[in-house]
Amino acid sequence: KECQVALQVKLTNQTVKEGAVTEAQVVCQNTAKETIPTPVAIIGIPGGLEVRHDQLKELVKSKKIAAYEVLGREVVLYWREMQAGDKAELPLSLNAAIPGEYTGPASRAYLYYTDEYKNWADPLKVVIEPVQQ
Repeated sequence: KECQVALQVKLTNQTVKEGAVTEAQVVCQNTAKETIPTPVAIIGIPGGLEVRHDQLKELVKSKKIAAYEVLGREVVLYWREMQAGDKAELPLSLNAAIPGEYTGPASRAYLYYTDEYKNWADPLKVVIEPVQQ
C-alpha cells in the first residue's frame, strides 16, 4: 500500500503469427488520495516481440506519458505526476518478429523517488507461430 501506484498489464493476443501485431494493454493508476509525483511503470516485453518506437513517440506527443526508454526487454514509461484516482490506459503495439514461446520479465510500477515500494504484475507470455510456406 506504500507504493501508491497500481499496475495491470496483459496481452491482447497470447498467440500470434510471425509478422503480426499485438498489443500490451497497460493500466497504471494512482491509488493515493492525493496527487503523486513521478510515477514510473516498467513493462516487461517477451522475447520475439519488438516495440514500435513511433507509437511510443506518439504517446509522448499526445501527453499520455511524459517520456519513455526502451532498455533491453523492458519499456520504461514516465509521468510527471498523477492526480488522485487518475488512471492511464495505454496500448503498447508489439510486432511478432521471431517464432517461439517467450516469457517477459515481470512488470512493475513505483514512484521514482521511492523505488523501494513497488507494485508487481505477472510476466507476459506469448507464443509466436511461424508463417507456413
